[in-house]
Amino acid sequence: MFNYYLNSKSCYLRLEQDFYDFFYLEALKKQIDFKIFKVPYYNTFFSNGTPLMDGNPIFSARNELSGQILRVVLDEGAEKLSFYYDKDAGCELVIFGRLSFMDKIKTKISAWVLAQ
Repeated sequence: MFNYYLNSKSCYLRLEQDFYDFFYLEALKKQIDFKIFKVPYYNTFFSNGTPLMDGNPIFSARNELSGQILRVVLDEGAEKLSFYYDKDAGCELVIFGRLSFMDKIKTKISAWVLAQ
């Protein structure tokens, strides 16, 4: 469904929206007030308003109360799903992998939301 996200602006924007919708529904399911999150957290546009469309990040969120940050990076060269806590920010979970790992990425997003 999103296979051409790197080549198609409309496909890329639909993929971003899919992540947003998933995140929003996860917060609702876990009875977390969505208003505590800044989504997206990172700017994904050039100064002229053109979307970056490189998958870094495809989705980001920040819990404005705790300062916890979630960043999802799509990298089609990734051989496996990976995640780490950014040592510079100290409070940022970075998840990265290719589009084919979407279900696993969403599982990690769900766990992050639950921890909020």
